[in-house]
Amino acid sequence: MRIVQVLATSGGVGGLEQHTFNLANEMSLQHEVHIIAHPCYVDKFHERVHFHAVDFARSRWNIFLLWQLKTLINQIQPDIVHAQAGKAAELISKIRSLLKPIHYVTTVHGTKKNKAIYAAGDAVIAVSRALTQGIPQDKTHVIYNGVHPQPALSLEHKQQLQSEIYAHHKTLDISKKTVMCIGRLEPVKNISLLLQAMQGVDANLWIVGDGSLRASLEAQVEQQHMQNQVAFLGFRKDARDLIQLADAVVLSSDREGFPLVMVEALQADKTMASTQVNGVVEWLPRAYLAEVGNSKELQHAIQNALSVQALADLGPLFARAKAELTVQAMTQQTLKVYEHLLSK
Repeated sequence: MRIVQVLATSGGVGGLEQHTFNLANEMSLQHEVHIIAHPCYVDKFHERVHFHAVDFARSRWNIFLLWQLKTLINQIQPDIVHAQAGKAAELISKIRSLLKPIHYVTTVHGTKKNKAIYAAGDAVIAVSRALTQGIPQDKTHVIYNGVHPQPALSLEHKQQLQSEIYAHHKTLDISKKTVMCIGRLEPVKNISLLLQAMQGVDANLWIVGDGSLRASLEAQVEQQHMQNQVAFLGFRKDARDLIQLADAVVLSSDREGFPLVMVEALQADKTMASTQVNGVVEWLPRAYLAEVGNSKELQHAIQNALSVQALADLGPLFARAKAELTVQAMTQQTLKVYEHLLSK
């Protein structure tokens, strides 16, 4: 099977990008895979994947971008073209009439009011059940995001990492439990809500990630007199390792598609608290969920996640995540969608 994946973002690496890296690399073990993506992502793909650099920083109405895409896809002559998220789907929809006959798949990664651009696909994959709303049922397939299992760290490595963190953040009390948040410091992640919720919780908060709101969030920590409780760790390449040091992982987002942070946490046997965003509500029990924007409910959910009972409640989810939320499972389900289209 000859497959073209289209990733039309042009900067950071979030869940959408990581999903695409994992999917293309895994598919290339069995099939001829081409990725059309911004040149900044070239080192994210295995050498088996045929990488085609395109400057997606340009507008989705840019005639040169559209012409370049059309020319590339027609040269490759794929069996399947798969558009990852909204911009890629819109670009392909604009040029589809100019393409040689293809089977076309779209994936919905986040909440969008208008799903028409996705429904134009011959098949539509949604990364959570909530994202299927507004899409014809006969086209829709729910395939959860998966990750590669992270090897367990040795006790020595854990102690080394922990010592490093506390050496840089001497005001933290090393005897307290650790709540961890991993994500971009941008409005949609609503870290400000998390800081409010952590007031009165007897635990340290490690915030892993960077973004435009860092200065304002650091100011909020000072205003709330939480300097002895909160550590900003910035962007870390070893974030997956750091999860293994957490007592609980927290999501405070206003919206999500299917957050990979939840997958990473559950696979690492870590309890969680989260706002009621897409994907998470399909996995976590109610006691560990909070209404979006409600700091008191989030505080209660965090306290539940830090309790002894949490391990008993979430234990079955740890095993399920290891079995179902893997790159291999995600890839095989996606390939089945392709095969179904090709069999028609």
